[in-house]
Amino acid sequence: MTRVGDWEPGDVVLGLYEVLDVVHSGGMGVVHRVRHRGWRVDMAVKTPRSKTVRTPTGRARFEAEAATWVKLGLHPHTVACAYVRTIDDIPRVFAEWVDGGSLAQAVSGRGLYAGGGRAALGRILDTAVQMAWGLAHAHEAGLVHMDVKPANVMLEPDGTAKVTDFGVAKARAAADESAPARPPDGPVGVSFGGMTPAYCSPEQASAAVDRSVRLTTATDVWSWAVTVLEMFAGGRPWRHGPAAGDALDAFGRDGGARDPRIPPMPADVAVLLRECFAADPAARPASLADVAARLCGLYPELVGAAYERPVPRPARLLADGLSNQALSFLDLGLIEEAEQLWSRALDTDPYHLPSVYNLGLHRWRSGRQTGEELVTDVEAALAADGGGPAGHGALLLGAAQLERHEDERAGELLREASAADPDSADVAAALTAWEHRPPRVHVGLDDHDADVSAVASSADGGLVLSGDRGGRLLLWAPARGRRRVRRTLTKRGQPVTAVAMDAAGTVGLAVRDGAAEVWDLGRGRRRELEKIDGDTAVTAVAVSGDGRYVATGSASGVIRIWESGTPRYVGTVDRHTGAISALALSHDGGRALSASFGGLMGDGDGTVRTWDVASRTCTATLVGPPRGTLGGSPVRKYPMDIAAVSPDARCAVVAWWRGPLTLWDARRLTVVSEVDHTWRSVGSLAVSSVGPTVVTAGDAGVPVQAWDATTGRCLRTLDQQLPSHGRWVRTATVSADGQVVVLGIGGGHVAVRSLPAADYQAPWCYARPRSAREVTGARDVFGELMDRVDGLTAQGRLSAAAEALRSAQEMPGFARHPDLRAAWARVGAHGRRSALLGAWPLYAFDGNGVFTRPLALAMTGDGLVSATGRWTGEVEVWDFAAGERLHVFDRGTGGGAQDIQFALDERLLVVLTAQGTVRLLSLTDGNMYLFTTELGAISAFALTPTDDRVLMGYESGDLRLLRLTTGEILREVRAHDGAVHTVALSPDGRHAATLGGIRPDVDLSGNPFVDHDVKLWSLDADRPRWALGSRARYERLDFSADSRTLFVSGGRSVGAWDVGDGALRFSVDRAGGTHVPGEPAIAFSADGALAATPDHDVLRVWATDTGQTRQTLRLPKTPQAFALSADGTFAITGDWDRQVRVWDVSSGRCLRTLESHRAPVYQATLNRDGTLLATADMDSRLCAWELAWDYTFPPESPE
Repeated sequence: MTRVGDWEPGDVVLGLYEVLDVVHSGGMGVVHRVRHRGWRVDMAVKTPRSKTVRTPTGRARFEAEAATWVKLGLHPHTVACAYVRTIDDIPRVFAEWVDGGSLAQAVSGRGLYAGGGRAALGRILDTAVQMAWGLAHAHEAGLVHMDVKPANVMLEPDGTAKVTDFGVAKARAAADESAPARPPDGPVGVSFGGMTPAYCSPEQASAAVDRSVRLTTATDVWSWAVTVLEMFAGGRPWRHGPAAGDALDAFGRDGGARDPRIPPMPADVAVLLRECFAADPAARPASLADVAARLCGLYPELVGAAYERPVPRPARLLADGLSNQALSFLDLGLIEEAEQLWSRALDTDPYHLPSVYNLGLHRWRSGRQTGEELVTDVEAALAADGGGPAGHGALLLGAAQLERHEDERAGELLREASAADPDSADVAAALTAWEHRPPRVHVGLDDHDADVSAVASSADGGLVLSGDRGGRLLLWAPARGRRRVRRTLTKRGQPVTAVAMDAAGTVGLAVRDGAAEVWDLGRGRRRELEKIDGDTAVTAVAVSGDGRYVATGSASGVIRIWESGTPRYVGTVDRHTGAISALALSHDGGRALSASFGGLMGDGDGTVRTWDVASRTCTATLVGPPRGTLGGSPVRKYPMDIAAVSPDARCAVVAWWRGPLTLWDARRLTVVSEVDHTWRSVGSLAVSSVGPTVVTAGDAGVPVQAWDATTGRCLRTLDQQLPSHGRWVRTATVSADGQVVVLGIGGGHVAVRSLPAADYQAPWCYARPRSAREVTGARDVFGELMDRVDGLTAQGRLSAAAEALRSAQEMPGFARHPDLRAAWARVGAHGRRSALLGAWPLYAFDGNGVFTRPLALAMTGDGLVSATGRWTGEVEVWDFAAGERLHVFDRGTGGGAQDIQFALDERLLVVLTAQGTVRLLSLTDGNMYLFTTELGAISAFALTPTDDRVLMGYESGDLRLLRLTTGEILREVRAHDGAVHTVALSPDGRHAATLGGIRPDVDLSGNPFVDHDVKLWSLDADRPRWALGSRARYERLDFSADSRTLFVSGGRSVGAWDVGDGALRFSVDRAGGTHVPGEPAIAFSADGALAATPDHDVLRVWATDTGQTRQTLRLPKTPQAFALSADGTFAITGDWDRQVRVWDVSSGRCLRTLESHRAPVYQATLNRDGTLLATADMDSRLCAWELAWDYTFPPESPE
């Protein structure tokens, strides 16, 4: 640990902080003046002596109290704490540097009294008022200073006074556990026990020897008065603060200070100080804000001039300050508070680069997002603002890529950052780490003729043993750059189902047809292991690190050990009750580690066991956490549980389904960590004890990823490094040293890739602190602009209002302020969208195992409220923008929701359930109602837009028009012989359209592509006006805005049919076959003038009156999800590539690509004004986005 005193003038700490001076050095700590080389700003660094924080409790208390200063925020009359940062394992407070020295220096040096007379009196009163204001701010924040004195009041050259050292005095007292309590009779000018004896109150002196004494803000009132008395006395003629009242009386009797430069104390000030020196704390002035007000009132009479300082306001932090606060709390271990602050910062500015980067880095390191998501978010923030200072964005992105081991991209970015800022220490450190990275292993082998089914590697990954389903068994040396096979052990035979090898790659073990065979890999010779009577098929194998022993695990749970050279049978261990799925031996063969997890066949016992081979005993067992009960007993295993053991038998990992990711130390027989995970459909799992690093893989829809097993952090996604045909991983192993992963891939391919090592950590991003005066001034200007916008909008001067908004947008820290965004939405409602200013995520919710599939989602027109269905039947109502749950409707009859719609001015939710019931959920009183009917299950419904009528189709083929409010049946007809699948109502409420089966059993035995028909009905008639035959089951029906056209979307086209006579007016081509529920078929603008439909690799936007194409949006693939804005100016698409794109319809340009989904996107929903967007993917992840727009307005007539 570096000693505090080791910082000397001229030193440069971390390549960033240049030490200019040692300002103060005392028994409790040191204050350095440093210059931040990046910002070219001086700062005060306050560092406690190591003895103060040498115990864990003392350190924790110091950090907690230092956090109180951070929480204090910005005020014109307190010294701002920029952040707390741990350097050399000591927490240090970085505060603003105040250049005019302390009040103590101004008193002793007599600078406070320059000019004498009224000038000096005015300066004293001004300082007293400012001190009172600063302390009052602290008191309002719940903080008692407890060490108020002239040395803790800093003065700017212009006379601004700032109270400093908040929380630090209290922290010193709390942390100095080893010092014996003693009364304040020693040196009186230095702090002791969280106070300075010469300035402390009577109750604080008592608290020094009696810890039960409780201190309040009244103790600061006393110390403030002592400090004021010292300003009038020109020194301190008393030893102890509790005697200050007597000293005030003596001072009055003696006629004041003897120095002629010091003005006498006015009588009214003396009266005020006597009140502050009341022995009873409750009798002192209750508020220093009131004390300041009294002095302000006295000032004109005493000084002969008006007091010009306005009453200060606390400066609300902008994103920069909030992010720095968050870093301080993170450094102090206050993780929840840090995340809340970053959330507030991103509410203020969704693209604030330090917050996006810091929060993303924190979430990635804690396993709650991927490195890819971090990079995507940082790139989006850089695109929005250009990266700030030269090279800064390149540094942050390059550092993140370097920690992700994306070395090629990291090198490009870091060289760019170095060229822009050659003196950056962070860039230099990152480039040094990059230059020392070992070459990446990127080797493949294609010599297998069938799918690779088993792989193993030597300890360093230098040799690989691989077998395939055709029986071929190969040995090769990828780490030495050799792509050709080193030895073909067998060319064909029974499928190889498992392999293992020793650390040096000299002994191998393979399994075919349930039997194991030992290989001398150097000579290519095979020996069969002895078949023991009663043995079942071998399912897993292992070789000790030294190659002396081999082991097999069987389908019956028996583990047998042999000497490899003989091979002589050594013995059996037998406690598993299910098939062995993974097996390992320690280096000397003395310890075995096994897992029994059976996958979907359920033939594992769901445990991990470690064994002492010599005694043939099980030394420990890891079982799963209870996840429900069955027959009154806890359920501890599920078929979806998956486990792996490290090749050296040191550790095991288990991903419990609906449970944690558990890391187990097989040597210490203890659980090392349990973290949340979201792994699904993982087919291959491998682990190395180094790191420990875990690799997951599966079929083509499961990414190949490397993880930190202790945190659940995704270190890297390897998909992009794999051949395009090789995304289906059949088997995987990680070398014992954790350096490489070997993947056996479909198509006969083996891939060997480097794994990331923990050799570099990207730095945090601290924002340049801004003073309270700067922040308050900026807020005042911004507020004036917002007031101007409101005034101009009220006058109808929309273009001028927009210009004022653009001016506000240019202000640093306010470019995406929520007030600005809300104002743009208000003003923009009267204009036409012209440009996308930004699009950012509000939140993402992992709904796997929670939401219905597909997700049943409804959103109000303004986007403020949304509703989602749970698969268990509950319906949740949300504040959509905030992501806060407002209400949960309990599960009712019918199961999960299939369709949810708002009705009756969005006061009611209409929910169609999976079992064919309709529930009415009132948003006004929370009541639930159920539509019951003798007709059986309801299969579809449609709402009239202008009243309370609802059209319901039934599986019986019936059609009913009812009133939502009363349930009254208005019309009823037999619409189809089979079930009704789709219904639609025309906007004018006069017509209905239905799609249903042509006979009762059509859905069981018919052709779903032709055995249905579409019928057009007048709601006052009992027979259809016309019908279309040979239709598919899942076609969609929509009326045009003027109710004259029915659009039938299905097959390879959208047909526009005349409502009056059933004639086909035109058709529009679309991609794919039949429309499937949950997938979009068509989207309309709010006025119905435009529609959008997918075609091959495009989204086609066309006019609904003619079918003429207005724009073709060209995409990488045919979109799976899409939406059209209400005004038809922009479109949203989602696709298999997991990306959401925002398009300008007029130009056909992609305006923004949004990334947050981890599975293909299949749903997109926009609110009416196009500022809120909901998207969902096939893994039930729901993402909420905000879009900000610029607008154009009609020219304003001259006044």
